[in-house]
Amino acid sequence: MSRWKRPGTRLWLALLTLALLVFCFAYWWLGNLAHEIAGTVMLLALSRHILNNRFWWRQLRAGRWTAERAVTTALTLLVALDVLVLLGTSLAISQSLLAALPRPALFTLREVHWFAAYWLIPLAALHLGLNTGRIGRLLRQVGLPATPRALRLGLCALLCLVALQGLASGGLLGLWPRLGFRYSLAMWDFNAAVWPFFLHWGAVIGLFAGIGLVLASATRRQAR
Repeated sequence: MSRWKRPGTRLWLALLTLALLVFCFAYWWLGNLAHEIAGTVMLLALSRHILNNRFWWRQLRAGRWTAERAVTTALTLLVALDVLVLLGTSLAISQSLLAALPRPALFTLREVHWFAAYWLIPLAALHLGLNTGRIGRLLRQVGLPATPRALRLGLCALLCLVALQGLASGGLLGLWPRLGFRYSLAMWDFNAAVWPFFLHWGAVIGLFAGIGLVLASATRRQAR
């Protein structure tokens, strides 16, 4: 088995991709060069993630369609489309690659890049929640024992609390108006605090991952 296809590698690669996505939002803390480097590494990690799952793409038109499969496929295609928009606009607005070239539509491209990035957070988190079953199987393959029922209930309760915090965190980060393609005056003051910024994004991811988990459970029950 290729080292890239090993369960542990697949897990940390997905985690790295999501962590770098959040990291890139700290633009005013990182500066442009660090932002572009982190974004490039994120897109490379995401490309490897897609390659690891190329069998899924090959089988897209085969087999029986269920509600769960339809929802998962639709969401995955939305993530792919968003990433393509993000990649295209990243190249177009890059200050490291194309700073010397005239770019008359630079303002519009930056807006598209901005909104695509904000939309990628909920889409990626929903994707995470919908694939919780696959993640659980990978964790068991690396030696993590099955989760006892009591612990599962505790984790569900914790996820509910994180989701509630995610609702508030989305407001603090200015996420909700931006998902509606509107501007927000919410800007994080990195001079005051840094780590809470990432914790708030973690809560937002927990909120949408929880929604994805509930959606996956509902579509599975419908299939039965």
